[in-house]
Amino acid sequence: MSKKSDKSIPEPAEPTITPAESSIDADYAAVKKGRATPTRKAQEAKNQRGLVIDANAGNKERKAKVRAERETQYQAMRNGDERNMPPEHRGPERRFLRDYVDARTSLGEFLLPLSIVFVIGSLFLNTLQIGGAIILIFYVFVLAAAVDTFLMTRRLKKHFIAKFGEGKLPRGWGFYVISRHFNLRRFRVPRPKVKRKEFPV
Repeated sequence: MSKKSDKSIPEPAEPTITPAESSIDADYAAVKKGRATPTRKAQEAKNQRGLVIDANAGNKERKAKVRAERETQYQAMRNGDERNMPPEHRGPERRFLRDYVDARTSLGEFLLPLSIVFVIGSLFLNTLQIGGAIILIFYVFVLAAAVDTFLMTRRLKKHFIAKFGEGKLPRGWGFYVISRHFNLRRFRVPRPKVKRKEFPV
């Protein structure tokens, strides 16, 4: 009898919480704390905003530091302060190469101004004879500048090896010398420290 009666008694149903009741509980908790409870999505967005602000501040500081360093190096090249120059301009070997180029009066340094004159002249002088003469003069000057550059690099290499030794030639010295050789003296950086014909010894 007891077993049969036990089966007839229904088990108590689990309490269910409706969305309305859940909302009421959340509102009650918010009122109790004095402020609304932030959602997970809002909290993650807040954290991400903080990280972005920190990254931007770090980038600004890095850019300002790089800008200040470049300005210091540029002023050092203008003033001849070798300690603060970029690494590619430091050392007695690089200084010897620069001084040798700066002591010469080369044809290459006048090539760019002559090119500008050639372009302007070709625009206004349209006659065949004059135009042909200008082109011929210009190409002769280019050839002479190339020969002068070739001879200069050979002499410079010879003097450099005699002073420092062949193993001391800096990497890329040829391009370093030629690019300076074809630039006007007043626009060269680092600024020339020797006068004309004051060759290094």
